[in-house]
Amino acid sequence: MNAGAASDCPPRHRPFLLVLPEILALAFLILMAAAGKLSATATSPPESPVTIRSLKINGAKAVPKKIIKEELITPLPSIWPWKKPPVFRPQELEDDLERLRVLYRRHGFYHARINSHVEIKDNQAEVQINIKEGPEVMVTKLRVDTPIGFPADELAELQEKSPLKVGERFTEENYEALKRQYLNYLLDHGYPRATVEGRVLLDEEKNTAAVTVTTKAGPLCYFGDVRVKGQPETPERVILRKITFKKGEPFSYKEIYDSQQRIYGLDLFQTVTITPEEVPANERFIPMTVEVQEKKKRALKVGLGYGDEDQFRARMALRFRNLAGGGRMLDVDTKFSRLEYRVEGSFLNPLIFGSNNDLVYQTGWLRRYLPAFTDKAYFSQVRLERDLPWKFRGYVGHGLEFTRPFNISEDTLAILSQTTEAGKLYRASMAILGLRQETMDSVADPHRGGQIILSQELAPTFLGSQIQFFRTVAEIRRYQSLGKSDYVLAGRLKCGIIDPIQGTTDIPIYRRFFAGGYNSVRGYRLDYLGPRDASGNPIGGQGLLEGSLEARIPLYKEFRAVAFLDFGNVFLQINQIDVGQLKYSSGVGLRYQTSIGPIGVDLGFPLNPIDPSRDKYRFHFTIGQTF
Repeated sequence: MNAGAASDCPPRHRPFLLVLPEILALAFLILMAAAGKLSATATSPPESPVTIRSLKINGAKAVPKKIIKEELITPLPSIWPWKKPPVFRPQELEDDLERLRVLYRRHGFYHARINSHVEIKDNQAEVQINIKEGPEVMVTKLRVDTPIGFPADELAELQEKSPLKVGERFTEENYEALKRQYLNYLLDHGYPRATVEGRVLLDEEKNTAAVTVTTKAGPLCYFGDVRVKGQPETPERVILRKITFKKGEPFSYKEIYDSQQRIYGLDLFQTVTITPEEVPANERFIPMTVEVQEKKKRALKVGLGYGDEDQFRARMALRFRNLAGGGRMLDVDTKFSRLEYRVEGSFLNPLIFGSNNDLVYQTGWLRRYLPAFTDKAYFSQVRLERDLPWKFRGYVGHGLEFTRPFNISEDTLAILSQTTEAGKLYRASMAILGLRQETMDSVADPHRGGQIILSQELAPTFLGSQIQFFRTVAEIRRYQSLGKSDYVLAGRLKCGIIDPIQGTTDIPIYRRFFAGGYNSVRGYRLDYLGPRDASGNPIGGQGLLEGSLEARIPLYKEFRAVAFLDFGNVFLQINQIDVGQLKYSSGVGLRYQTSIGPIGVDLGFPLNPIDPSRDKYRFHFTIGQTF
């Protein structure tokens, strides 16, 4: 076979072992390339998200910026520098623009133009929302169709308080409030089946609104029988006596709500529901069902606090509910501070002997460390209390006290030598009488309502009292929010007199009035107002007059500012009470709202200081409202 013949033969495959090194080399190159890419990916830093540096709202006039911000989904940057800035998401901002257009329509602006402008620098976004509100829709016609026989005077009052009026801007919120106003009136005046409908004719070209509201009262209904559902341990009579309505009275949801709050006030129940029972449409008398869920038998409360006057303070209270059944209540309360030690027990037996009276017995031990004196006292009271009309609660009873004052300055003893003796045990046996009304919407942080407090004590010789006197203290407190806002105006006025009678010529120091300090007239030292001895120690007096005006202003979230004006003084004799001798102080404060009440600091300045060299200002720190 020659060479030329060999070139004409088909090629043969190379053995696998010969090509294996080439395959391994190619795979190695591919793996190295992939590893390089993975290494580059792992070592390259991830892109940082864009955060919001600032968000500004421009052009908002009629609609408050606070309401606009509450409508936004886009998170707002915090005012605190240590908080992480929120991430900027363009889609959230676009959604917010549409939400704000809807918001402005609800507030009567149907031609509002809203857009945004965003500048991003160093992965930080400066967001601006620009608003051109445009013309507002005005109410040009308002008609409310009421049932025949609607009282004219009450109709006029409803019209005066109408949230929507001719000549004012139309808003959906006020329109719905107008319907609720008439519906609530009917529901509270015997018409539980009432309905209220409305119609609005909008002219977006003329920017006008014609509003018509139609009320349908339905049949006049009355309260029927009231029954307690289930078998609670608390007797039904204890529950039912807190019901404010009676069978046959016109149906009212307001009375149902008030009854529910009064039952809650017993502090025996965790939940209270009062519901109308289902009856045929033609039935005028509607039975009511009360359903309660009782609280635990025992409750323990422990509290700690601090104030500039009493400094560290602690409290521990133990409550026994439904003690031996019958809704009875036993409380054991202990308090400790720099100014006072107190151990007190209280027992409540409701509806004693089947009457409408509650038996209350209190006893305890007290030790006080006050600027003018120190004393120890053992006291007890037995009272009969009962609920009265108009949310009043009154009581009558007897009180007995054994008090020993000491640590009294020689100058004070020289002035009160006829009635006060250091280390002497005084006995006061007295008839007591009191009246109290509470209409506050919240005990811890009231916005509306108020209090009226009246207490009297008469200690004559025939009751076995060693000192004889007649004492009266009256106090009025009032709270009023401005519209639907959290701005609250609060005020109080307190007056007290104690008059010696029979064989007593003057009042011992431990029973006299004192004023000044955080819970009295801020800006002055504790108990410093009123008469003083030659060394400047307060000696108290037989007359007291004091009061406060306070504005509580929301700042940011749970923070509030307060501005106050306090006034008051103590007078040596009752006939010397003179408003021209009042001392005044003004100041500002800061509050932070917590679940247990506001924590606050106040700075008070005396406007007519007693000692200008010492009484320049007073700084107070405490928990709870001043009043």
